[in-house]
Amino acid sequence: MEPAQEAAAQANQDDGSYRGPDAQKLDQISRQGSLSLFRDIDLADMVKETTEQTSEPKYISKNLDVPVVIVTSEISPWSKSGGLALVTASLALELAGRGHRTMAISPMYDDYDKCNFMSSKKIWLFGWEHEVKFFHMWVPLDTEGEGTRGVDYIFVDHPCYHRPGGLYYNAQEGVEYADNLFRFALFTLAALEAPCCCAPGGAAYGEKVMFLANDWQSALLPVYLTHRMRPMNRFREARCIFIVHNFGYQGIYPCNKLVPNPEGGTLPIIVKNVDIDDFGLNGTGAYDHMIYQYPPHQRSYDGDDGNVWNLTKGALMSCDRVLTVSPGYASEMKTPEGGFSLDALVQQKEFFLGGILNGIDVVTWNPRTDSQLAARYDLDTLHEGKAACKAQLQQKVGLKVDDSVVLVSFVGRLTMQKGIDIILQAIPWMMEDTGNNVTGRIQVLLMGNGDEVHIRGMHEMAHRYPGRVAGISFDPAVEHIMYAGSDLLLMPSRYEPCGLPQMCAQRYGTVPIVTLCGGLKDSVVTEPVEEATGFGILPLSGDKYKEVVYKACDTYLHDPEAFKGMQSRGFVTDFSWCVRIDEYEKTIDWAINDPPYVR
Repeated sequence: MEPAQEAAAQANQDDGSYRGPDAQKLDQISRQGSLSLFRDIDLADMVKETTEQTSEPKYISKNLDVPVVIVTSEISPWSKSGGLALVTASLALELAGRGHRTMAISPMYDDYDKCNFMSSKKIWLFGWEHEVKFFHMWVPLDTEGEGTRGVDYIFVDHPCYHRPGGLYYNAQEGVEYADNLFRFALFTLAALEAPCCCAPGGAAYGEKVMFLANDWQSALLPVYLTHRMRPMNRFREARCIFIVHNFGYQGIYPCNKLVPNPEGGTLPIIVKNVDIDDFGLNGTGAYDHMIYQYPPHQRSYDGDDGNVWNLTKGALMSCDRVLTVSPGYASEMKTPEGGFSLDALVQQKEFFLGGILNGIDVVTWNPRTDSQLAARYDLDTLHEGKAACKAQLQQKVGLKVDDSVVLVSFVGRLTMQKGIDIILQAIPWMMEDTGNNVTGRIQVLLMGNGDEVHIRGMHEMAHRYPGRVAGISFDPAVEHIMYAGSDLLLMPSRYEPCGLPQMCAQRYGTVPIVTLCGGLKDSVVTEPVEEATGFGILPLSGDKYKEVVYKACDTYLHDPEAFKGMQSRGFVTDFSWCVRIDEYEKTIDWAINDPPYVR
């Protein structure tokens, strides 16, 4: 996280306007990265996953009569730039499967098939009245369409959401849309109106609902709920849980900006950019909740007071509870390194903070039924099946077909955050035979898209070591074969809120090597040895990475029984959503039963 903070500080020096740390993250927000998350997913497959769970719920909600409204800037399969889309899609289907009446609300970025106009609403924002339209789609969990359980998908339509370049930024110019603050403020206000002005099946959801607001794009929802709706005696019984998927993205926008001097002077002048009146929240406590002031050394021009709107800060201050995508990441959010300047606030709200590890699609990611594999396998045929898939993978990506080597793979964004620089630096060491009977007996597969410098590095390594190193762009079909055919998976991330590849890998009997951070340490057991499902790196450094990789490869090559034990334990671990939804149901019950956080 330190490199990200340094980049943010540098960004503040580049021009006359204060952009805050989010400006340097825009390329990451839109990248198609890691990777199982961002493939095209058939909605029928996601419904099938919900209806074919092998685990049984261990917790039954005490508030099944309270509808759940999931508010998200992207939801699969309609819109996606990252893991948020798939996680929110799974949450909607899983909570509907438990018996909640469930609505999922997202912007309408395109003309979606099979969506019907439901209603419209005029909303006052930024000094103007704007009409939004609501489109609806009902997706039943019963594939025959006769059941009562399912999800009401509501898409908020307005011209500001129809952009050719991406969800959040112009891909051709590489810059954030200038009106993003308006776009997502309008979206959250529309989402607050939807339960009352939309009546799927002829019945509105009403005002007693549980809102699940996801990440900075939906962060204004608890702010408006607290400071506008409740004072108007609306949504008095509603509650809001704010879910953090990546705390590095906080939705930071300047209160002031520099503009050219209209009188022709050489020095620009400071003018108001966005005021509390523009949000329609003047005369409330919202200003204190939303405003953040950077210290003097992080300000970018003379006269800069450092004041910015931090949407995530507003959500933390006003929501009823906070969740994030793993227990480990919840702990890291309370530290200066993981709190991105909001760690003190997170500590203050610790009693209302929780971390719930994401699940994976256990129907799609199933080696027993996966049609992409040369051999399907279960626990009894694990080692024979993986041997066949290893040969398949080697042949598919141009590695020498050789069952005597250890095949180590990486799939993810080719960025510093994922540790690809550490992997690339260590490849010559992995390839060199120094007589230790480990290095020199390793093959490496790197798969992903990302920073150009790392893409070049990946191809240079493949060119230098043909048949021993392969580097390819992300391919969703190869990803399945990679999990099945690899012996080890590399995830030396500098930080990882949750991570899903390490779970998919274990489900296919591939042993992960992970940094012990965030969701990685929550989903990979590294000690005691007799219970381990993977290997852990701590602290993350080039030397420590080599040490752990050597240990993992040595175990595979020279202690096969221990390695097979790790494979088997990971293979039978339950990474389905069922146990996760138990925890969501508990948190929903706690939030409903408690009074509002801000009273």
